[in-house]
Amino acid sequence: MDRGQIVLAPFPYSDLRGMKRRPACVVSASSYNEGPDVIVAMVTSSGTRLHDPGMGDVTINDWRAAGLRRPSVVRTGRLLVLERRLLTALLGSLAPDDVEAVDRALLTVFGLR
Repeated sequence: MDRGQIVLAPFPYSDLRGMKRRPACVVSASSYNEGPDVIVAMVTSSGTRLHDPGMGDVTINDWRAAGLRRPSVVRTGRLLVLERRLLTALLGSLAPDDVEAVDRALLTVFGLR
């Protein structure tokens, strides 16, 4: 599993009262992903996020190549650590420019620049 891949993942609602299987972007390093866990960021096609992205939100420019059905945003502030076995499908991969934008957003979200 590689950084920038788009997978289907069980993402809990923020109130933890349920979950939804949704696209997620792998953000952990390939070497980390060789272990049992993977770190993913939520992907959403919410119109609100597309038109008014928040801190850490990255609009995916090449969303079709990423295997997504509609324009979408990677929410780098909504991360989840999951066992690899819970990721049920590989949808596609982000374009290099989109991966770089996600990297910059992660640095911003964590206050590393």
